Amino acid sequence: MTATTAPLTAKQQAILAYIVEHTSAASPTFRQIAEHFRFKSRNAVSVHVNALVKKGVLRRTGNGPRNLEVVE
Repeated sequence: MTATTAPLTAKQQAILAYIVEHTSAASPTFRQIAEHFRFKSRNAVSVHVNALVKKGVLRRTGNGPRNLEVVE
């Protein structure tokens, strides 16, 4: 899958900033992101994270709950 050049939405920028801010030893879980942004489900987080992965600003590093890495 290749990264797209589409700009990030305001919500995607906010989620990316939250992940960057809270990634010291490990990325935040989808539950933590959902609670922070007051999403009703973790599926909403998944939709935004998948878009960020597709746009090339995040990558998944495994299958665990803290598997996000910001692409420099």
